[in-house]
Amino acid sequence: MASQQRRSVLTLIFICFAISSTSSDQVGTSYGDFDQIRSLCISDRFIMDSYFTTHTSLNDSEFRKFLLLQQCSDKVSSEDPNIVPVTSLVQYRNVTGEGSHRNLLTSIRLLPLYSELKLHELVIVERLPLGVFADPFELQSLQERRVFSDVSVFGDTNLELPSFRSNRSVVEIHVEISTRDYENGEISLKLPLHARYQPLGDSGYSRVEFGEPDLFLCSSQAQNHQHEQRRCSVLSIGRSKTETTSVFWDIPAGIRGHTEYVSSLTFAAAVLSAFSILMASVLSSKVESCKNSKQS
Repeated sequence: MASQQRRSVLTLIFICFAISSTSSDQVGTSYGDFDQIRSLCISDRFIMDSYFTTHTSLNDSEFRKFLLLQQCSDKVSSEDPNIVPVTSLVQYRNVTGEGSHRNLLTSIRLLPLYSELKLHELVIVERLPLGVFADPFELQSLQERRVFSDVSVFGDTNLELPSFRSNRSVVEIHVEISTRDYENGEISLKLPLHARYQPLGDSGYSRVEFGEPDLFLCSSQAQNHQHEQRRCSVLSIGRSKTETTSVFWDIPAGIRGHTEYVSSLTFAAAVLSAFSILMASVLSSKVESCKNSKQS
């Protein structure tokens, strides 16, 4: 009897082990699929236009699945001159400035082999973390000054919402690449960002973290052919946040322990203000009555 129970336990352990190993292999395969994305075929003016046609908010895993679905249907050989190795091209990344208005600086390395491609538009997809936003009107002004060839904000564009009531947003930037850019070996971008009102915390700061952007090299879209399909080579798909590539912004936030003091002071100030207004109105009426009595 004891030996039979022992066999049953061993069988159960073996089955559980087999199931777990199978599921881990499947997860590994799914993540590997993302690394196999080499070329996209896009019909819209912006890559994120296509994504938000079928999605209402930004989700990193859903976005990666979307990229898989946007792969060109034709079987492209790995030796195709328009296919480039996917690698991290971000040389430098930092948040500069003071207060609630900052700039996200990014320096992107341009490999010499990219100059041989017939793709002259660098597309940067910046998936912003929760708690910060980019002003569409400010970006439009930069486009008019030809800082970017094209730019647009997707997702939650309500600038007035606090962090705990807002959703993430995405900025897609298009930059024309010239021969001079390849000679310099890199291109630098400055993206103006703004902080939303942060939720209460214990430290007095709320930390937001920026991962790497997604980088694509696309063919230029012909005028009057906005829905003509164009090919984009994948240069780099932004990895998950890591200590080596992430950039942090510590945004001031209210301290939860101070709420009682702030509420008490606010209430006292409101009562004092109301009392002052009442006394002013009473004194004003007395002064008017005295003037009227003297004139009579």
